[in-house]
Amino acid sequence: METNKKYFALSAVTALAVVGMSLSALSFAQTVTPLTCSVSASSVAVNQAAVLTAAGGNGTYSWSGPNITTTNSAGTQFAVTFNAPGTYPVTVTSAGLVATCNVNVVGIASSGTLACSPAVQNVTLGQTASVTASGGNGVYTWSSPSLSIANPNGTGFSANYASTGLQTLTVTSAGLTATCAINVLSASVTPVTPVTPVLPATGGGFGQ
Repeated sequence: METNKKYFALSAVTALAVVGMSLSALSFAQTVTPLTCSVSASSVAVNQAAVLTAAGGNGTYSWSGPNITTTNSAGTQFAVTFNAPGTYPVTVTSAGLVATCNVNVVGIASSGTLACSPAVQNVTLGQTASVTASGGNGVYTWSSPSLSIANPNGTGFSANYASTGLQTLTVTSAGLTATCAINVLSASVTPVTPVTPVLPATGGGFGQ
């Protein structure tokens, strides 16, 4: 009878330990949600920014892809440009999960287009980012989700930012829209100019 009591006590301890481990595993599983990746537009023109957004995982992301020069590859959003038409995959990872965005790049028509340049640039905190618009009907309006713009009109636009991360500036003209992406880096990080390798007309590589 004494042996049975000891066995029962041991079994109870073992059961509690297993339950504890199961709850811990469940708690960890609940902190990691399915990872998704989305692109800002169904297609972008060559040499214009495509902004990619990640959701899910554990909230920490890393972006990558063949021939991409990544100067700021961490964060919820990531921007790339491509200099030839084609479909290019960009991968984001988080908590061991992987998701892929396909960026559809199309050629620029000879007329009726709008461009924002440089499409992607790097600045440090406090440094001014400057962009220019071309095309459209010559009348431009600038907007940004992170800026309150008092005078949003003009061919060019300049701004500086108080926090690091990916920022976007959008210009509209004649019903058209173009977006420039700005990587705002810590002052302790030396900015590296993004390099876009020359691509064949059919695609096959890509870069930021």
